[in-house]
Amino acid sequence: MSINITVILHLLERTGRGPDERQMSLRPHDLAGPKYEGRVGSLFGAAIGAPTGGFWGQLAVSPPRTPPTATVQYEALPPEFHLDSLPAAVATSGQMDSIFPSWKHDFSDAVLVSFVHSSDVLTLRVAPKLVCANVVHPTMVRADEVAWRPMSCEASGATGHLFTLSHRGNSTCRIEVTLVGEEVGRVVVVQPEYSAMAVAARMTAPSSLLIYDDIRAHIDSLQNLRQTLLTSVDVGYVPTHELVVTRALDNLVLKTDHTIEAAAARRYWKTTKLLMAALSTATADCVDTYTRSELGRVGQRVSECDNWRRLI
Repeated sequence: MSINITVILHLLERTGRGPDERQMSLRPHDLAGPKYEGRVGSLFGAAIGAPTGGFWGQLAVSPPRTPPTATVQYEALPPEFHLDSLPAAVATSGQMDSIFPSWKHDFSDAVLVSFVHSSDVLTLRVAPKLVCANVVHPTMVRADEVAWRPMSCEASGATGHLFTLSHRGNSTCRIEVTLVGEEVGRVVVVQPEYSAMAVAARMTAPSSLLIYDDIRAHIDSLQNLRQTLLTSVDVGYVPTHELVVTRALDNLVLKTDHTIEAAAARRYWKTTKLLMAALSTATADCVDTYTRSELGRVGQRVSECDNWRRLI
């Protein structure tokens, strides 16, 4: 007897319950999601395995396209619906491992890029032969407009701003900014494909939801990580918890009215773009440092590996 998995997943979403909502991601109309423990990138060495707490430890609830009339939560899926990721490929001594081949991608029409770590083994160059195991793929986010809405949480009293990127009229990314006093505190970047169910079923990447409780501290951690990558050949890096932005993001003009609140939103939009640009630079520095380390390890050279920095 065949079972319609889509129907089962839909019923689970409608009937689910979740954990305590007091530490949830700020959402418009008090929509909450489970707390996400941020970390810097994805480090790996001799032992590569499941993250601490399992693959379910970082799942959260996606903000819907239209504000709900009631808070919705999801409970953990039954064991039979927990789909494990494919095992990592074992790189040979002549293969690079887990790099992002930036020179193979065109960033000209993207404003934001997140990353997916795969188990693919790809030939990046035929002669001299260059092969990478567990290659990292990009997810391009495109946008030609950005709109704004205020956010608030009655329970905690927290306030913030929701910036929605769209391309040709379709939403492509939501950037939630929570204020701590007058400063930008928590930053959440959500792509429309994200949901806890979709991530668990491996239908979308975990990087479709990125949460930075303290984005400045995250940037500092990346800068420290780069120093480690420069001095240690035993440490690897994949940017699955980071993003990069292109110069096109800075060209997006926020669409608002002429109220006092909208004027404040325009200031925070500029601040948010500066913080994301700093995160992008720190991420790209780590990506390039690790790529050059792997190229050196296998005795290869790619002259174009820094070309993406013209746009990033």
